[in-house]
Amino acid sequence: MRNSHLKEAEPHGAPDFPVQYYWVDSEHPRYEMALHWHHEFEIIRVKKGTLLLFLDNEKYVLDEGEIAFVAAGVLHRAIPYRAIYECVVMDLNLLCRHGSGRVTGYLLPLLGEGVCIAQRGTGEDCLREAVGALMEALSGEGSFFELKVLSAATDMVYCLYREGRIRLPEKNLPTGKSRATIAALVAWIEKNYTEKCTLSDLSAVANMGEKYLCRFFREYTGSTPVAYINRLRVERACMKLGKGEENITEIAFACGFNDTSYFCKIFKRYKGMSPRAYRAVAHVI
Repeated sequence: MRNSHLKEAEPHGAPDFPVQYYWVDSEHPRYEMALHWHHEFEIIRVKKGTLLLFLDNEKYVLDEGEIAFVAAGVLHRAIPYRAIYECVVMDLNLLCRHGSGRVTGYLLPLLGEGVCIAQRGTGEDCLREAVGALMEALSGEGSFFELKVLSAATDMVYCLYREGRIRLPEKNLPTGKSRATIAALVAWIEKNYTEKCTLSDLSAVANMGEKYLCRFFREYTGSTPVAYINRLRVERACMKLGKGEENITEIAFACGFNDTSYFCKIFKRYKGMSPRAYRAVAHVI
């Protein structure tokens, strides 16, 4: 079981239809996917550019048209390079709510947190078409779209089995202590990012020296602790800018920056525009 501190809290879809589609481009406030996990199954398809995807800290480079499958419980994050990508997050229990039986038996392995999918590749026409139909049904909705979604999702699972993409994880995969440590660090940052956060603080949380902490943190998150904290502050600022209820100075201080000019500099570094410019376009995100 993964540490709950890194579990994504956001619900995906409606309680009676737990499926959610996401279109992610450079204007999306969560363009770079932060480290997280969830109980749901996820499909990621790159529409343009390149996406660097990390699954349990294993790197996959996804180019235009390629698809990745993320099984339940897998820690994952992604870095886009001039990319546009789509995600579908769905609870596969939706496909077996009719009760026990042979179909449910096929789905049970995908619902467990230890099962992995052979994650990368466009796949055969069967799988590519099923994923395309699923994305199209969810992005367009319309009349009876739920039936289209269920049909496409069932076809996708069939193709995953047919192509031999479902496999058990190797016994020597990294476990336990490292995940718990990085989870504790990220949880502490989430709780304290509005205040002054130092390497000394993080070292105390992880019970390790500052030099080793930085190397360990970069291994799991892809960035230094300082860069991670600044990016988190910018993402939280994006949410506030989109609401339009506070001025830029108030938002800067509320998100942990003690200097407005520094906030604007860091914001532009990560978003490619000023906070004021971002606010002007936020209503279309």
